[in-house]
Amino acid sequence: MKDYKNIADEELFEYFQISDDKVAFQVLYDRYSKRVFAYCLRTFGNKEIAKDIFQKIMYNIIAKRDNFKGGNFLAWLMIITRNECLMEKRSAKNKEEVTDNTLTSDSFTSTDFYLNEHIHSAVSNLHEDYREIVELRYFDDFSYEEIAKMLNISLSLVKVRLFRAKKQLSLILSPYKELIK
Repeated sequence: MKDYKNIADEELFEYFQISDDKVAFQVLYDRYSKRVFAYCLRTFGNKEIAKDIFQKIMYNIIAKRDNFKGGNFLAWLMIITRNECLMEKRSAKNKEEVTDNTLTSDSFTSTDFYLNEHIHSAVSNLHEDYREIVELRYFDDFSYEEIAKMLNISLSLVKVRLFRAKKQLSLILSPYKELIK
């Protein structure tokens, strides 16, 4: 019996592609489903919409499994995730405004809530290239290397964009510095 937990993502997905190995797919699902769902939730700020998009993404992974020709599985997965979220946002924009219910926890003080709202607002107003890298790095906890692979850009470009984004955020959020202390 195979020890699926110690097999690389790409090899697991190959098992799934070639022999429809459902255990291999389940291991990959267990590894990345929370990360994909968190990306969807962060993108839409609505749990129900995020669940729907997450389901579409999982369906696409299965339906498009033959499109994966090797390389980095996580990068391929996150590209599908990102594209599906972008398509849904465009579609929703044409239909109606997407509601943003990102922060509902009672554990936040009003100051925390106020500051968090301003941070999310500031990040959402960044140029798309900067916003995406900030979200992937600080909201989704991806490494610089993972971000570079996902976005198909160089590691140095990731670092430059992140530096510039932080500089812009610092300027935007400077009126709120007293709340951070």
